Amino acid sequence: MDYQFIDPDKIIDMLFKDPEYVIEFCEAGVTSFDEFIENYRNHLLDRNMTDLRKAGHKIKPGAQMMGADEVVDEYEYAKSLLNDNAEEDELEKSVDKMSNICTTIQKELNHLADTQV
Repeated sequence: MDYQFIDPDKIIDMLFKDPEYVIEFCEAGVTSFDEFIENYRNHLLDRNMTDLRKAGHKIKPGAQMMGADEVVDEYEYAKSLLNDNAEEDELEKSVDKMSNICTTIQKELNHLADTQV
């Protein structure tokens, strides 16, 4: 599998090449991204900057650890959309893009976990 967003070597090295740690990290990541995309969608579309920031700050370290900088980039872009009072369709586009990124990351994490068995 070609990884589009995560850096599997970075994750494996960070976790001391321990398959159990890698699997645990991947499973936690899948759950975190489920929670994040739901919060991202709700708070961005509600134009709730405070809670959007909370969701972003919660996912940012994990995303950066796995090399998924696109999550951070889109999150920063979403904040600028709110600051610029962007049109509803611009917010929807960001939600769709972030949802696609997160879904792909979850697939990649599941695949990485499966390769550890």
